[in-house]
Amino acid sequence: MTLLKKVIILTGFMLLVPVSLLLAYAYSHSQHEDRGWPIRISHVTYTHTHPRVVIDRGHHNAHTARGKYYPFATLLRMDGCKVKSGHRSFSAGSLKNTDVLVIVNASGGGHPTIVGINLPFGDDHRDRPAFSSKEIEAVRAWVEQGGSLLLIADHAPYGAASAPLAAAFGVHMHQGFTEIPNEKSDPMLFSRSNGRLPEDPITAGSDSTSRIERVFTFTGQSLDGPADATILLALPDSAVEYIPNHEHEGSDMQEEKAGNAQGLAFAYGKGRVVVLGEAAMLTAQVYKDDHFGMNTPGCDNQQFALNIVHWLTHTI
Repeated sequence: MTLLKKVIILTGFMLLVPVSLLLAYAYSHSQHEDRGWPIRISHVTYTHTHPRVVIDRGHHNAHTARGKYYPFATLLRMDGCKVKSGHRSFSAGSLKNTDVLVIVNASGGGHPTIVGINLPFGDDHRDRPAFSSKEIEAVRAWVEQGGSLLLIADHAPYGAASAPLAAAFGVHMHQGFTEIPNEKSDPMLFSRSNGRLPEDPITAGSDSTSRIERVFTFTGQSLDGPADATILLALPDSAVEYIPNHEHEGSDMQEEKAGNAQGLAFAYGKGRVVVLGEAAMLTAQVYKDDHFGMNTPGCDNQQFALNIVHWLTHTI
């Protein structure tokens, strides 16, 4: 090996070490999935049949099975589901072998990242519609014919990006940031004791061990559903929505009355739909020393996630 090659290799190594340390530090101090959280379930639901769950990652999704929804994907695999990532546009062909389609925080444009860390530049247009009209019709027709959809769109900009797809099922997304005056909104408590967790097959579960008593959400947006929708997470009349001006970034937000829910469930044709206005509730994340989501102490979010999938697969 020549002296020049040795110098080049040594220089590259000397550069690689600090860059790697910097990226590791940045990752540990950014919001990311909690891979160290020990997921435990009391029993496996799907022992004979194994529902095929596709988690979308083909629409600039901020949450994917390999990223911030890794704990959710792991939980479903432990319960016996076959979980994979979906990279393709939605069509009758791409949805044909799917039992449950999960879409989380799709957006109209990608945000520049390194190892999952958002970079402070780039015109990403995340609030633009994430799906074409053909894709929306394909998903709508697939659900009508018996498919099951879990659509999750967080606070701005994700509500705006998923609003056209939600509207195809009669759901209005308010597209802002939901707060309840004089209450903590991060986390926001939905419980039987405060009257915000209505009785429903999803909240009731299949037995006393899967009954839901307390669910936390973490800001998010509000929703209004079709008349036949069941409200899973009920917002009080006092809840407000702060709507950003997408055309003039940095301008003051507009305050309006929030929708009546952060979670909805309903049948659509032969299929089923669950729409949620907040994403962190169904996964486990960490930011510095703060753990939030299914890993938050004192909540039933993990069982809530399982019950939603059990309902979508007609298990409850």
